[in-house]
Amino acid sequence: MPPRRVSRCADRRVFYSSFFHSGDRTMPYVNIKITREGATVEQKARLIEGATQLLVDVLGKNPKTTFVVIEEVDTDNWGIAGEPVTAIRARAKASAGG
Repeated sequence: MPPRRVSRCADRRVFYSSFFHSGDRTMPYVNIKITREGATVEQKARLIEGATQLLVDVLGKNPKTTFVVIEEVDTDNWGIAGEPVTAIRARAKASAGG
């Protein structure tokens, strides 16, 4: 138990040290929500890289202090126009003859 706490504290010190000495006091946070339908690890890595680079290019943010979180949501929990995506997709599949 104690070594684990020491490790976390050491990680925080390294992060906060680089953050406070970077000159940029903001920590951008990007939350990307997608449906859980098979985005690959590589695709998610590209989203993280792209969102980070966008903040660097447009706002001049420090990539070392930029957080990107990808949340994958089940289609049962994602709705469009008052209807779950699961139902929309099932109806589209049925009308396409599949």
